[in-house]
Amino acid sequence: MNANDIKNKQVNELVTEVKMFFAFSNEQFIKNKTPLKDGDKYLSIGAGGYMPKSNLNAFNTGMKKIQATFKKAMQDQKARKAHIAYELNNHEAYYTNNIESTLDALGSDFTSQEVLNVFDGRRKLTA
Repeated sequence: MNANDIKNKQVNELVTEVKMFFAFSNEQFIKNKTPLKDGDKYLSIGAGGYMPKSNLNAFNTGMKKIQATFKKAMQDQKARKAHIAYELNNHEAYYTNNIESTLDALGSDFTSQEVLNVFDGRRKLTA
């Protein structure tokens, strides 16, 4: 299992733990909502996500832990290149011949040069 798979698994477990759900209409909200404790309210986290407000601290703490673990995994060059390749594919860089959205998704921990190196190397493999 690679670092992306591990991160996704951890995020999915956290989403379940904090009883997060997604809804893009009132109908979906009613269908997907999780039970609330007495006196609790739903909190919108954006992008259609909701969760009980009482779980916000657990969510923030969990995400910080996941990010720290992932950042540590990204110190390994093989894992780093695999993550760059994952994001290049995810943002269809090979179809658009553009890495800008990939760079945005990766954030400031990754340089444009290292992304270009993976992009160019993988493109040559498929040519």
